[in-house]
Amino acid sequence: MRWRIIFANGAVVIVLTLLTYFLLKTGIERVVDNPAEQQHRLDRALRSASAQLALDALRFERWLGKEAASEVTVAVFLAGTAEARQEAATREANRLRDAAVARADFARMTPSLLLFVDAAGVALGRNGTEAMRGDEVSRVYPALARAIERGETDSDVWINGKRQEQMLTAYAPVKGGDGKVLGALVLGTPLSDERMMLTSEQSSGESLALMSGQGEVLASGGPVVRGYDSEEVRTAIRGASSGILNHAAAPVAGHRFAAVPLAEYASGDVFVVAAVAGSAASDVEGVLWPVLAVGALGLFLVVVGGIMLGNYVSRPIAELEEGLLLVINGQRDLRFDLEHAELGGLTSRINALLGSLLGVPEDQRSD
Repeated sequence: MRWRIIFANGAVVIVLTLLTYFLLKTGIERVVDNPAEQQHRLDRALRSASAQLALDALRFERWLGKEAASEVTVAVFLAGTAEARQEAATREANRLRDAAVARADFARMTPSLLLFVDAAGVALGRNGTEAMRGDEVSRVYPALARAIERGETDSDVWINGKRQEQMLTAYAPVKGGDGKVLGALVLGTPLSDERMMLTSEQSSGESLALMSGQGEVLASGGPVVRGYDSEEVRTAIRGASSGILNHAAAPVAGHRFAAVPLAEYASGDVFVVAAVAGSAASDVEGVLWPVLAVGALGLFLVVVGGIMLGNYVSRPIAELEEGLLLVINGQRDLRFDLEHAELGGLTSRINALLGSLLGVPEDQRSD
């Protein structure tokens, strides 16, 4: 009996567990692996990342513009000799860089460069070192020359392997009392994986990368993703070069990709690329494994319960069967003394039947 109970209930538990697992798996995969939903997530990730980078640039531009208008900054350009201007520029650059580091809104975006350049775009001095003095910076980065010419703040991306520069920069022109542009301040923050990780955390939480127009990954952050160096992503970047958001034609390494130009910065050959999971089968199985674990626990409890229930019923029945065999074999005075919630009444009636059939008085019975 006990095994019939175990097999019947165990089969029910197994069927329900497997049915629940596959129904949930199918439903979750349908939601998670939905191309339209993935495209929406990519669009949202790119727009929020671009907006965050633009906000960062605006913060630096506004702060730098305020400092560029200060009398102390203007005085650097009014020093009597070229050497005096260079010394004053380096000294003031160190002070401004320390002031930027101390600002809470620049947390985890610590500037690595604070540079003074004259009206011709030639470096006067930078923080921490005498290097770059006399460099024609605007010739390397034409956006700086345009910012000085227009007399307006701007942002740019500096990527130059020979100069070992990879930064997000902001420019602010410095004007004299007559409104004439005397030069500019340049602030640069490292274009690093840490910066992209911060951007991911502040925006969508998706995997992000800044990539060149040639498909080179400049920095990446967020969940680790393979496939940024694929031809599909490079094709998406080429499609986005016209200024529109462009999706990769097919998933790569289980992820879908999309690219958009980093339009907020002057250099137009840098792109924000986002990635979202395109196939979540392994993740879904990881989420649903407790269903199988609960099913296994249920099967174990069915076995334990079946054994206990079987013993509860089969043992008194076996005792009754053994006693009746003794009566059949001639032990006429045997009666049953069985305390059982379900079989106790049946035992009492069997005893009464035996007494009636065999004619043995109640006080002469043996238990």
